[in-house]
Amino acid sequence: MMLSTNTKQKTLGLLVAGLTDRAVATRLGVSERTVQRYVRALMEGAQCRNRMQLGRHAALTGLPVSEPVPAPSGRTPDREGRQLLKALLDDACEEALRSLHMSRRSLERRIKDLMTMAGAQSRVELGWRATLWGWV
Repeated sequence: MMLSTNTKQKTLGLLVAGLTDRAVATRLGVSERTVQRYVRALMEGAQCRNRMQLGRHAALTGLPVSEPVPAPSGRTPDREGRQLLKALLDDACEEALRSLHMSRRSLERRIKDLMTMAGAQSRVELGWRATLWGWV
């Protein structure tokens, strides 16, 4: 699917802002399924395999944002949290489960904790913020 530059920027900007696919669809005036196609096209174009990688790609390519997002003062992930972020950004979730001795449920809980720490509403936003702030 070929997306216009404007559609790419709007979609990625809304995802980085933490909106769900449904909310992005409402903002863009398209269906949720169309947004999922947009996300897949964005991921393919950026050679990303998951949404966190898409967030990192947005940060590394300098996605324009309306306001800078300051890192939470004094709060950074511990060693295990950084390992987990790195594994997720490297698309090595199964390896993370083994090396960190976590169940899938514990992994999901830890991701939610990292999202809370970062003030992120989505994995795309978490990948973007973690990259901007040098957490990974």
